Amino acid sequence: MKNRNMLFNILMLLSISVVITVVIYFVNIWLFSFRYSSPTDAFFFEGIIFLLCGVLFLLGRGGINLWSLKAAILSALAGALYGRDTMGPAETFRRDVWKPQGFIRIALILILAGVFMIMIYFLTP
Repeated sequence: MKNRNMLFNILMLLSISVVITVVIYFVNIWLFSFRYSSPTDAFFFEGIIFLLCGVLFLLGRGGINLWSLKAAILSALAGALYGRDTMGPAETFRRDVWKPQGFIRIALILILAGVFMIMIYFLTP
């Protein structure tokens, strides 16, 4: 059952990536049919952009932000008012240094679509 679920997820990621690639290919044909460049030339740059966006989505968001700064100020104020038995700003920043919250499915779909686009660029004459 577990292998079936994993296989289903992999097939879904691949099929969504292929659908995105085909749709963008037809959009390129529609946009670049009357231009000087071919649709496959634009496909290479779009593949690179999709790869980079996928890597950024995989990296995610997180780390020290405005809420971490507010928590550090509040902990410093609590430490000044109540003594040294509270958590200080150093512990707050050390705890919030990096908490990655990536968008793994979107990232994998974009990376696969970018790889498919670059493969199509190199396979078409």
